[in-house]
Amino acid sequence: MTLDECRKYLPKGWAEPIQNDPILWECFSQQEYDLEQEAVPPFLMQDLRGGNIERLRPILSLYGQPGLDMLQGLLEIDAATRDTAERTLPDGQIAYAGYFFARFSPDTAESAIHAAKRYIRAIRQIYTKLLEEPAPISAEPNIQILTGQEGQAFNQQIQNQQIQGRYNPGDDVYSDLGDWFSELDFQENCGELSHLLHESLYHISCDYFLSYYLQWPLLASQGIENPFRPYFELWKMGLHINFPEKDRVVLIGN
Repeated sequence: MTLDECRKYLPKGWAEPIQNDPILWECFSQQEYDLEQEAVPPFLMQDLRGGNIERLRPILSLYGQPGLDMLQGLLEIDAATRDTAERTLPDGQIAYAGYFFARFSPDTAESAIHAAKRYIRAIRQIYTKLLEEPAPISAEPNIQILTGQEGQAFNQQIQNQQIQGRYNPGDDVYSDLGDWFSELDFQENCGELSHLLHESLYHISCDYFLSYYLQWPLLASQGIENPFRPYFELWKMGLHINFPEKDRVVLIGN
C-alpha cells in the first residue's frame, strides 16, 4: 500500500497516524491483498503483538470512547498472551505463535466455573428475552474442566460427531448468536470501524465470539451488558467453552 492508496482506501484521519508511525506504516505498506476488499491487514494484531497494539490509539480514538474501549480489550488480550507469543526451538531459533492464546492454570479453576455460569446466564438471556425462544442450554448444567489428553480426546469426539452430521447445543449457540449479532446496529460511524477490522479481529484467535466481545462497545445501546464478557474472561484464562449437551458444559484448557 502506498500513501496515496492509504488515503484512497482508508477513512479520512487514518493516513496521518499510519504514515507518522514507522511500525504502523510497515504493517500497512506491506499489504498485498485486494485493497478494495481488505484495506486493513488481516493479521494486523499479530504484527503489533508484544507491546505495539497501543500504536492503534490514534486511529481507534477517531471513534471516540467506543474505539478506546475496543483498544482496552486488545491491550488485555496482548497482556494475557505475552508468555505464549514465542518459544525457543531445540536449535535455538525463536518460533512465534500464529494466533493469540493464553495458558490455563489450575489455580483459576474456581474463577472459571463462575465465569462459565455468568456466560450461561447471558446466553439464556439472549434467547429468552431478545430472541424470544427457548435456550438450548439449561440454567444449571454440570460444568467440568478438561485439560491435556482428556481435553484432546473431547475435541476429537466433537470433531467426529460433526463429520457424522451429529450436532449439539453448542452448534446452535454458535449459529444463533452469530446471526443475532450480525443484525445489531452500530453507533454513528462505528460500523465503518467494525467493517475495516473484521478480518483482523477474527484472526486474533480465529474466534468470532472474541471478535464480538471487542466490537460490543461499537454497537448502539442494546439494553444489556456485554454478554460476551464472561466468554472473554474464560478466553484469558486459557479456556474454551463447549456445550456438548443441554445439561453439560465442558471447559477445555490450553
